[in-house]
Parts: sequence; C-alpha cells; structure tokens
Amino acid sequence: MLDFLLPVIVIFIVAPMVVGPFLVKFTHWIAAKAVIKTILPEALDEKTKTFINQSKIELEALGFQFAGYQHMTDYMPKMTCYFGLFRHDNSKSAAMAAVIEHTSGRRLQYCEFSTTYSNGRIMDVSNSPEVAGYDIPDKVIYRYPKISSLRKLHEINQWVTARDPKKTVPVGLVADREAEMVAEALDREASIQEKNGFYVLNENRSRYRLTWKGAFIMTERQVFPFKQILSYLDRQAAKKAIAGMPDTSII
Repeated sequence: MLDFLLPVIVIFIVAPMVVGPFLVKFTHWIAAKAVIKTILPEALDEKTKTFINQSKIELEALGFQFAGYQHMTDYMPKMTCYFGLFRHDNSKSAAMAAVIEHTSGRRLQYCEFSTTYSNGRIMDVSNSPEVAGYDIPDKVIYRYPKISSLRKLHEINQWVTARDPKKTVPVGLVADREAEMVAEALDREASIQEKNGFYVLNENRSRYRLTWKGAFIMTERQVFPFKQILSYLDRQAAKKAIAGMPDTSII
C-alpha cells in the first residue's frame, strides 16, 4: 500500500508546482496603470451595495468620512473590484470596504484599514480571508478574518500601528483625491514588484506580465502544502502583533 501511496502523494504535491507556473505565466497580468472610477450606488448589485453601506455606517461611527463608491476593472484578468473608500482626517488613516468579483462567480469581500507614513512604511489591517500575493518591502499586512466588527478591527489597527517601531508621520488621503491616491499606491507597488523580478512590462507598456520567478512564487502561494504553511505563518504573525491586547480570544 505504501509503495502505491507514496508516488500518488508525490504527484499530488509536485504536479501543481510543475503545471501551475506555466498556466499563470501566460494567463495572469496586472495593468501598468490602475484606473479607479466613481460608480453610482444604483449600478451596484444589491449584495455589494448592502455590504458597503453596512460598513459605511460602522466606519462613519468611528469618525471616517465616506469618499464615494468606486470600482476598478481591467486591472487583473476576469476580476472587477467594487469598494467604498473612506478617510480619517485626524488619524490620517484610510479604510476600504471591498468586494472582488471573478467571472467564475467567486466573490471576496472584506474591510481594510491602511496607514501610510512619510518614510514609505505602510501598515494594513484587514479581515480578508486571503493571504496577500507578493511581499512588499516595508509594507506590513495583518489579517483577522474572524473579526466581523469594524470597531474591533479598528481597535486592532490602532493597537498595532501605535506599537510599530518603524512608523514616522502618517500621510492621509487628500479630500477629492482619495481614489487617485489609491491608484497611485497600486502603481507604486506594481513598480516594486517589477524591480523585485516578479513582473516585466509588455511591449506596449500597458501591462505587467509575470516572469518565471513570479509565476513560481504565485503558484507556490496557491497550492498544497505551501498555501497552508503560509496561511499558518500569516495567522501566527497576526496573533503575535496583538499579544497583550485585551479581548482577542476569537482571533
């Protein structure tokens, strides 16, 4: 039995890492320039609008100002992102209630708090169930997918940002330029990923295509057992970041 199972297990683990990079390298891309547009709430489906509006109530109670309903298409293949964008002028932080839809029918929704500092340091705290794609130098992401209360998630955000030894002066979103600044941040991250060798611009410089290095790393983050290991390490880092914070038993 062992003689039979061992090759099966090896194939189960190795095959995705052999085939996966070829698939993603020739199908995945990101736009060289992110374009975020305002969208009317009537154009949103009821589920998306409800999620954003419920988040809006909670975030406004925390002192955030609503900067509008936004959407982004043609940034990645087969995906559309809808989100409510918020800014907090006192803390100079931003928030987002996002819904990402794939043409396959898959849907991801989450809320995120983000603080950018004058030295380029970025701190993100979200309840997204998905691990981030590539690591960005000096960008820290903590995920707490079991936290549905935005007040609690905001408290966690305040806790970790207050204790970040590398932070400097926070740089908030500017009124009437919120979406533009988010698009600029996405473009900066894409440029960093290119410098790190994960992407390369195509001939007309309209899209970033994966390099082989990027394709292997992207595949690794999505297949067993690497995905499970990375997810575990990600959760442990998030727990460590709030060590000593009261009432965190559900995280």
